[in-house]
Amino acid sequence: MTYMFDNIKAFDDAYEIIKNNIRKINDFEYVSIYDAFGRICHDDIYSVNNLPLFSRSQVDGYAVITSDLQNADREHPVTLELAGQTYIGNPPVNHPGNGKCMKVPTGAAIPVGADAMVPFEDAAINGNMVTFNAPVDKFNEISNAGLDVMRGERLAEKFKMLDERDISVIAATGQNVIKVFRKINIGIIPTGDELIRPGENYVEGKIFESNSIAIYQALKKYNSFNVKIYDIVRDSYEELKKVINASVTENDVTITIGSTSAGEMDYVYKIIGEYKPGILFHGVRVKPGKPVLFAKAGERDIFGLPGFPVSSIMLLYTMVLPNIFSMVNYNFKNYSVNAIAGEPFDLHRGNTDILLLKLVRHKGSYFAYQVRGNSGSISRIMRANGFSTHNSVTGTLQKGDGINVNLFDPHIPEILIAGQYLPDMEFMPYDLKINSIFAEFTYNDIRESMLNNEADVYISNYNEDLYNENYDKITFLKNYGLYFNKKDYKYLAVLYKDSGLFNICHDYIEGSNIILLDRPGMIPDYVFNKRCDAGISYSDYSEMYKIPFEPLGRIRFNVYINKTGNYYKILFDFFNSIKDKN
Repeated sequence: MTYMFDNIKAFDDAYEIIKNNIRKINDFEYVSIYDAFGRICHDDIYSVNNLPLFSRSQVDGYAVITSDLQNADREHPVTLELAGQTYIGNPPVNHPGNGKCMKVPTGAAIPVGADAMVPFEDAAINGNMVTFNAPVDKFNEISNAGLDVMRGERLAEKFKMLDERDISVIAATGQNVIKVFRKINIGIIPTGDELIRPGENYVEGKIFESNSIAIYQALKKYNSFNVKIYDIVRDSYEELKKVINASVTENDVTITIGSTSAGEMDYVYKIIGEYKPGILFHGVRVKPGKPVLFAKAGERDIFGLPGFPVSSIMLLYTMVLPNIFSMVNYNFKNYSVNAIAGEPFDLHRGNTDILLLKLVRHKGSYFAYQVRGNSGSISRIMRANGFSTHNSVTGTLQKGDGINVNLFDPHIPEILIAGQYLPDMEFMPYDLKINSIFAEFTYNDIRESMLNNEADVYISNYNEDLYNENYDKITFLKNYGLYFNKKDYKYLAVLYKDSGLFNICHDYIEGSNIILLDRPGMIPDYVFNKRCDAGISYSDYSEMYKIPFEPLGRIRFNVYINKTGNYYKILFDFFNSIKDKN
C-alpha cells in the first residue's frame, strides 16, 4: 500500500498524471442512426451517395431546354408545347426535346435532357401551350445531384461526437448504421456511515446522499457512457473492499465518493493502495477538493472524490470528465465565455481555486460574481450558472480582471441586483427571477458600484442614504425581532458584520456568544433546530417556524432602481409592490 497524501500535487500536474496514465479504449460497435446521438465516431464517415441523390426541381414549374428560350422577351415571347408532367417520388423520365416543356413539382426528378426550370408564375398557359417572356440560365431552380454532398465526401471525422445535424446528413446519404467507440462503463460508489437514501426516514445525524446522484446525472447526459450507482457502502474495510473490487472488475472507471481523507475510518485510499500499480497521486492543491486521488488497478482507472458535494461535482467537471472522454480521444470542453470580475475575489495563494460564479450580461460584456459558501454548501451549485478554474498566484482576483467562465447553462441573466438580501425577492415574477442574479454587497461596495452605474438595482438597509440621479429610490420599513427558544440566551445568531441589521443590534449582541450567518432565513432555522438559543432576523419567517418572536423594531430598506436600465419599469413595479406589503 502506498499513501501519498503527504506529497500533494499541483492541479495541473495531477491533471497531466491522469492524462498520461488513463487507459485508451479502441473497442467499437455498430449502432443504428436512431441510437447514434452523443456517440463518438470510431472512424471517419464518408458519404456513399450524392446529395441530392438526383437532380431535382426547387419550384413548381416547367422543365425546359434553355436554348428554346434564349431569345424570348415580352416583345417576342416563345411558346412551347406542354408535353406531359412528372410526379414527386417517381424516377426521372426523358424530356421530349426542343419545342416542348413538362410540368414538374417541387422536389421531383428533372426530366433527362431538360436543363432548367421556369416557375409557373413566370409563364402563361393556354390549353396545352405555355408562353415564356424571358430566357433562363442553365440549371435555373435545379438542385443538381451532388451539389450539396459528393459521393465519397467526408461527413464526420474520427473522434467526433455525433449530434442531430451529423446524423441527419448521414441518414440522408442512405446509411443506417454507424461505427462508434463502445460505451465507457463507469461505476459510482458512495461511502459513509452517515448516509441514507433520499426518501428514507430521516435520523438525526444522518445525511441524505446526493453526491452519487449528482455525478450520475452529470454523466448520464452523455450517450457515450454506461453509468451504474452502487448501494451506499458503510465505513467497513471488508464491505468497501468487496464493492470496490466488484466495480473495478465490472467497469472501465470507478468513482468513489468520500473516505479519501486521513481519518481513522477513511478506508478508500487504503484499499485502493493495495492494487497495482495503485495510487498515482493522493492530494491536490485545489480548493475545494484537496483529498482527491487517482489510481489504477491494472488497466482499470479509479478516481477517489471527496465527500463534500461542491468538491466532488466540481472535480468531476474539471478533472474527471475531460479525462474519461480522453479514453476514446474525444477532446471534451465546457462551453465558456470571457468575463470580467465584478468584485474582488479572495483566493488561496499557491492553489488552484475552482470558483462557483454568478454571471450577468451587461452593456455587451459578461460580469462574474462569486457564489459564497463552504464546500459543504450544496445549494451553491444551484445558485451558480458557471464556474472558473483559476491558478491563484497572488491570492486575489481584482475587480475588473478578466476571467474565463465555463457555463452550466447557456442562458445568461441580464439583470444585476446587488446589496443586502431582501426576503421579498423570493416572490419575484418568474420572468424576472430567471433573468436576474443577486450579489451581496457591503455599503462601500454599493456606493462604489453605483457611481459606475453597474447594477440594475441596489438594495441597502444601512442608515446612510445613497443619492444618485440615475436611480429612482423606493423606501419602506421592515419589521425585525428576536426569535428565541429561551430568553436568557447565551448564543445569539445574527447576520454578518457588514449587514445593516447587524449594525443596529449592538445592544442585544453585547455579552452574547455570536453566531454569524449569511442569510436572514438561516437565523430562525438555527433557533428552531436549537443550534442556538436566539437570533435576530426579519419577521417574514415567524409564520413558517412557529417559534416565539419578539418584535424589536423596524429597519429601513432603500431600493435604488436604474432609470436607464432595460428592465426599469418591471423592476420598479415589483419593488413598489413590496412597499405596499410592508
